[in-house]
Amino acid sequence: MSDRPDQDDSERRYTFPRSHRLKRRRLIRSLFDRSRDDVDTVAVGCVRLLYRVVDREAIGHDVPLQVGFAPGRRVDSGVERNRVRRLLREVYRVHQHTLVDLFLRRSEALIVMILFRGAPAQADECIEQDLPRAMQQVASRFEPIPEEGS
Repeated sequence: MSDRPDQDDSERRYTFPRSHRLKRRRLIRSLFDRSRDDVDTVAVGCVRLLYRVVDREAIGHDVPLQVGFAPGRRVDSGVERNRVRRLLREVYRVHQHTLVDLFLRRSEALIVMILFRGAPAQADECIEQDLPRAMQQVASRFEPIPEEGS
């Protein structure tokens, strides 16, 4: 059995290209700006997602989504921080189509910051359970654009 939720779908790619990484400081700062009313948040267990919809021109790439990862303040050592960030990235990569599919045909893009807010010792099972559920909650807040010809 594979970790992929929809292994039958052969045209899907489970890569995480550089263009999908949230790197622009201006965009990251906008997610943490408490005075903005266009930033939404979802918290499930040990994971919190901050997200907002932006124009594709603002992100600098023609991609449906850009995402960043932050291990949080409770993760002390560099080794633990890198491990938590790697876990977040891997679970996101496997379940990314939950969000990516919603923005493929839209003119705007979604920027997301995934924050780990749990104890580093429970990171493995906590991230694997909570991140897909949080991504599903974010996806449920957006209406899918109907296929052409439907």
